[in-house]
Amino acid sequence: MSGQHFKFTNTNIKNLPTPDKRTFYYDTVEPKLSIQITPNGAKSFYIRQRVQGRDTRVKLGSFPEMTVEEARIASVKNRKMMNDGENPNIKKRQYKDDTLLQQLYDDFIEDRERYLSERTMLNYKRIWNSKLCKLGKKHLKEITGDMLKEIHRQITVKHGSYIANHFIKLVNTMFNYAIKEERFEGRNPAFSVKLNKVEARVRYLEHNELKRFMETVDAYEDDLVKDVILMLIFTGARRSNVFEMRWKDIDLDAKIWKIPQTKTANNVTIALADEAMKILRRRQLNKQNGWVFHSLNSKSGHVMDIKKSWAIILRRANITNFRLHDLRHTLGTYLAANGADAFMIKRILIHKNLQSTQIYVNLGVEHLRTILNDTVEKMIKISKE
Repeated sequence: MSGQHFKFTNTNIKNLPTPDKRTFYYDTVEPKLSIQITPNGAKSFYIRQRVQGRDTRVKLGSFPEMTVEEARIASVKNRKMMNDGENPNIKKRQYKDDTLLQQLYDDFIEDRERYLSERTMLNYKRIWNSKLCKLGKKHLKEITGDMLKEIHRQITVKHGSYIANHFIKLVNTMFNYAIKEERFEGRNPAFSVKLNKVEARVRYLEHNELKRFMETVDAYEDDLVKDVILMLIFTGARRSNVFEMRWKDIDLDAKIWKIPQTKTANNVTIALADEAMKILRRRQLNKQNGWVFHSLNSKSGHVMDIKKSWAIILRRANITNFRLHDLRHTLGTYLAANGADAFMIKRILIHKNLQSTQIYVNLGVEHLRTILNDTVEKMIKISKE
């Protein structure tokens, strides 16, 4: 045995020294066959060659569970597949007739979790745990369109159209993932399910409601909750963004907020209205950590939930059917009433298609602050009339 190439035997592979870094040795009998040894002493057989122009490495098995003789046989079999243009990795990873939906879900979560936002993944897990896990022990071939249609109907009756649609959307996303990864050759069973028609919810505070709401918030005894709610309505930002607002993302001199984006490495910069700046400067006087809305009762260090306070405020203001997220709708509605066009509203509220709208309209932060300030001032005026 000399160098990195030698005739493999079970004995000489067993006696190979443990390296400081991952090392490959190559068999002089079977072309392309190699064995990898890692610093922890693990030994695995591999074959490596190009498949349809792409360099491909296939793990055959681990030593000593797989012997040299078995590795050579597996190498011949895999080389034939690769010479015919087939990738054994894809073949190996393909789901079989007895693969469970639970396996597909686990693979999907593990593979996509690094790409999707934390909020999206939490929604996926919640839907799975509450509605979809009951199908986890069913084989993929058993999941049919008719089955999903019936479950969709049942969930619609019990829990409403919105939740039922999200159930189907997750099934659809999972099967699309399996098909795209070439692990499932069947048809996506969710394709045949017609989603419920759900009208977009646009609930906002009318003038008389806005007056009662602002008066109630202003009189609320918890300053943290008060400031959070006011920041939500004065920026139109999403709840999670405001809850996780950090001092390092705010330029008090420029009056801008760079909101971190979970799906991209870029930040989104928004203008801060004067009323929002008042909140920030007031809270800066009692700054305790890196969070604007710090909380001693939260493991994260920032406010996490204001459900109880929100319910109290709505009850005192005699306002019903109004969610925290509807503060975004309220600001957007008043922006439109104040003359802001659709592109400006999308930019201020950071809608999903912001990048698309920026192709046609290139608005600077100062321009956005002007319309935002004017709108907020008018909302304040209404609340004091």
